[in-house]
Amino acid sequence: MSLMSRRNYSREFKLSLCSAIESGSMRKSQACREHGLSPGMVDRWVDQYRVLGSEAFPNSGTGPRLSDVDRTKELEALVGRQVLEIEFLKAALKKGAELREKKLP
Repeated sequence: MSLMSRRNYSREFKLSLCSAIESGSMRKSQACREHGLSPGMVDRWVDQYRVLGSEAFPNSGTGPRLSDVDRTKELEALVGRQVLEIEFLKAALKKGAELREKKLP
């Protein structure tokens, strides 16, 4: 499953999360970090929760969630790609600095 695939969250999960944010027992940033959610999505959920309360999210799926093992594998792959990208960029910066030094009079 790719990182860009659409995940479904249960109605109960959304209600619980929004309730925690609205009550002040959890900050939005904490919810995003702990559950891998985008701030914009959480804002939409909270807005709907504020308007509809416990009636919010009537059509929320109960589709499959990523298992912890699958999520860990996904995140490890992402970190691996980012490490390669960082190393490539470091090498490019070093090479650029070397080329600039050669051109100095």
